[in-house]
Amino acid sequence: MQESTLDLERFRQKKQKIAEEQVQDLYRKAFEYALKETNIREKVRAKMIFSNRFLHQDQTRLAGRVEKLFQEWFLFDYKTIKGQTLFFQFLQSYPLHESAKLLGAVVLTAAWEPVTVKEKDGVILRCQHLIHGDEVSVKINPDCLEKEIHEGQSFFVRKVPLVVHEWILGPVFPVHSEDIREKLKDHYGQMNQETGVLWRTFLKEEAPNFILPSLS
Repeated sequence: MQESTLDLERFRQKKQKIAEEQVQDLYRKAFEYALKETNIREKVRAKMIFSNRFLHQDQTRLAGRVEKLFQEWFLFDYKTIKGQTLFFQFLQSYPLHESAKLLGAVVLTAAWEPVTVKEKDGVILRCQHLIHGDEVSVKINPDCLEKEIHEGQSFFVRKVPLVVHEWILGPVFPVHSEDIREKLKDHYGQMNQETGVLWRTFLKEEAPNFILPSLS
């Protein structure tokens, strides 16, 4: 029985590693697609929308981590003239294996979520959702700056469920506001009452408003 359990665990860890490699490859290909295959008109439109919705008037250009935030929003959350995200267009136009397409469908629904790191064990984080209170085991990807992530800190992360651990997709963005939980709940409650927006859709549309103050 013990040997069978160990074999199952090895199998799960092997599948986890394969899934991590697949989703990381998918992310990099999609990111490259957004940068190289998107026409100038779409990029200009996206930057205007991002600036008008999220940036202060005195921020005349995107720089540093703000630029990184824009690029992530541009790939996953910006709606093109056709009303689609660039990641969706990537999945539609890029030749992918069936397993990669299934992962892509999961990534499509991923939004920046506010979490607090309760425990850190190497690249494995035990995180608690700031709003729901749920705890989840999350693995840091190679693109994250592991040394900048500490226990007790809060971050916005975009994560996807894999086999054993959830996986952080792209960079993490720190949250320095002590009342971020109350601000999120109040803003979501107001928008939900006015438009009926659901939590995940709210995050995909509004998360940069809560991330940017910590990047200035």
